[in-house]
Amino acid sequence: MDERPIAVIVDDSKPFLMYLSLLLNRMNLEVLPVTNAPEALEVSRVTQPHLVIMDLVMPEMDGLEALRAIRKDKELAGLSVIMVSGYRQKHLQWEALSLGCVDVMEKPIDLRRLHKAVQGCNPYPSGRRRYLRAPFEEQVIVHNRNESIKVASVTLSERGIFLHMKDPLPKRTSVDVEIPLPSGEILRVGGSVIYAKGTNDHTEEIFPGVAVKFDRLSNHAKKSLSELVEELFVAGIETTDTDPLVKSD
Repeated sequence: MDERPIAVIVDDSKPFLMYLSLLLNRMNLEVLPVTNAPEALEVSRVTQPHLVIMDLVMPEMDGLEALRAIRKDKELAGLSVIMVSGYRQKHLQWEALSLGCVDVMEKPIDLRRLHKAVQGCNPYPSGRRRYLRAPFEEQVIVHNRNESIKVASVTLSERGIFLHMKDPLPKRTSVDVEIPLPSGEILRVGGSVIYAKGTNDHTEEIFPGVAVKFDRLSNHAKKSLSELVEELFVAGIETTDTDPLVKSD
């Protein structure tokens, strides 16, 4: 199994570190949280992370000082950095961008903007775009030319779904999938099987099933899937009124 990309995150708020760590873990990153910039620099020199996410305003050494130190350090100069801040200090934000920040985000963080910024750091070796993906343990109905069957889903993204099937459909099978939404509405989307593994295959650690790539999506379906995946992605992550993480719509 490939090692996960490493992200060092720096903030003097421990609750914020915890929430951000959970989100980044769900984006398949190995997270190293620290509470101050000097420690972040030391950890980065040792681990050579793929990216750093750092608070702009911190005691002892603030984010801008740390960013300048990164850019002057031969070992770290090319490191991708994302800044976050609980304050609207435009001059500091512009200075951070001038020093090569990927993005400067205000708290509470917008989940999609965070995901886009992480993608901008190109942490995944394949270089392929990765959509938000979340656990989705619901019964869905799969329609193909010959039959309609009810199966258990495993994960859902904005562009596909993994389904648990003992007798998988062949690759390239065209299907329609009915997905239940929290509102009670049933969303029907079209797609094709791009991966199939049966019970007779030799990869025992992966249970039998199929991956369906959505390739027939209306604008309504895209919007509904996007909202559902975002809701699933942050499920179980509690935030407080005084130190929120995720921006509410």
